[in-house]
Amino acid sequence: MALLAPLSAGRIGAQQAGQDQADKQQAASPSAAAPTYPVATLLRDFKDSFPIPDGEKLEYEVKLSRFPLPPVSLGILTLENLGAVTNPQNSGAAAGDQQKAPAPLIEGMNTEFTPAPDEQLLRLRATAVSKGMLIALFGVDVRNRFEALVDMRDFSARVNFKEEKEGKKHIVQSTIFDRAEQQVRYLTTDLAKPDAPPRAKPLPREEGMLGLLSAIYFVRLQKLKEGQMLTFPVSADEENYKFEVLVGKRESLKTECGKVKTVRLEPKLFGPGRYFNKLQGEMTMWVSDDNKRTPLRLLAKTSKGTVSAKLLNFKNKCSILEQEDEGKQKKVRSPA
Repeated sequence: MALLAPLSAGRIGAQQAGQDQADKQQAASPSAAAPTYPVATLLRDFKDSFPIPDGEKLEYEVKLSRFPLPPVSLGILTLENLGAVTNPQNSGAAAGDQQKAPAPLIEGMNTEFTPAPDEQLLRLRATAVSKGMLIALFGVDVRNRFEALVDMRDFSARVNFKEEKEGKKHIVQSTIFDRAEQQVRYLTTDLAKPDAPPRAKPLPREEGMLGLLSAIYFVRLQKLKEGQMLTFPVSADEENYKFEVLVGKRESLKTECGKVKTVRLEPKLFGPGRYFNKLQGEMTMWVSDDNKRTPLRLLAKTSKGTVSAKLLNFKNKCSILEQEDEGKQKKVRSPA
């Protein structure tokens, strides 16, 4: 999750930083029992009241800081709600086009996917593009694209797709969430090695399972009651996970639009068995305290550095938030 820091520079840096800590973590003795929190009841049906508008486009600058050096920009991350998908089975081909195959729902997929005639799908997209310092620090030019199709009946994942262009690396991966077979089927093709066969990996599917991108939007759709833990299954990068997000306090966050009401979230993604399983750290995300739950800030702290993300195009869309009433809520400094 983590505002998709795992999708681009944040995950690259975390993977490299975490390699030298893996053995130490596995050998470490168990710590004190973690506190338990009541599990939130998840909302699943949004077809009649979907608060995130079609065409919403959010752009974030991702930065990395390592003491005593100042933060450096790693790249730009863009999240888009592309809206409802037109099912090719329901579109009705013209008489002269009956032999023409329908265009794929997601460009570049290396496998076929045909939704059922009654399916109502939503399409989401994220892109991650590196900037100068990421190339200078790691020698990697990142231009990645991630797309997702979700079933609007329960917001479960139907298709995940990613195209990774990182230097000479060029990989596409399609993931089909098959309800009938209760499987998640990964198919990965290395376009930089045309002679290499695609790699297939099946995993068990859980009801309501999400992908990494759709998990961001799913959290935004929840009620977010303080002190509760959001818990839901996610399949990403050929592994299945149980994601946990702790809902924190309502706080006032300083932005270009003034102080705004936010909800503090703490995604539990670090440590053994979690998404960043080779790296210890903590993560905080602030979302607007309105019906859109717009992600505004991200802060991920590890012993190897701090990754932050800040919404860039927020200043031009101040109307999406209610202004904070002075003195009513705890003040929080901007983390970026």
